Amino acid sequence: MSVIAVDVRGIPEVKAALGKMEGPAAKKMLQLATKEGGKVLKKAVQAEAPKGATGKLRRSVSARTVKRNRPGTVIAPRPKVAFYRHMVIGGTRDHGPRNPANRFLIFRGRGGENVMVPRVKGNPPNPFVSRGFDRGQAAAMAALEKVVDDYLDSL
Repeated sequence: MSVIAVDVRGIPEVKAALGKMEGPAAKKMLQLATKEGGKVLKKAVQAEAPKGATGKLRRSVSARTVKRNRPGTVIAPRPKVAFYRHMVIGGTRDHGPRNPANRFLIFRGRGGENVMVPRVKGNPPNPFVSRGFDRGQAAAMAALEKVVDDYLDSL
């Protein structure tokens, strides 16, 4: 039978350091850390976003602080800037009339004319948010850890 001896030193110091990690200062530090990590992730998601004709989808990606369950940061496309973001991320199905007899009568002036509504081809999904997250996750964690390490060094 072998005997294993473990010598543990510094428990009071570790306990004191963990005690300093509580309170408003620690919450503020964690919020700052998530904000810094969010900035890095935002750049990665913007780099993965399709540019398109206007570039609105790329510009719509934002990083903002959550209002509840702090600390936290949300990185997502803003709907008011690019309302079509969900159609790009999730894709669209083919849609439109299947029967060529589907015509609409449009009145212009005195007479009317028949207009055929075209069939629209769908788009495949382009999950650029998840690709950007996967690409920037390591850099975001490094930025987050840097803020936490700087805080712990200041204690």
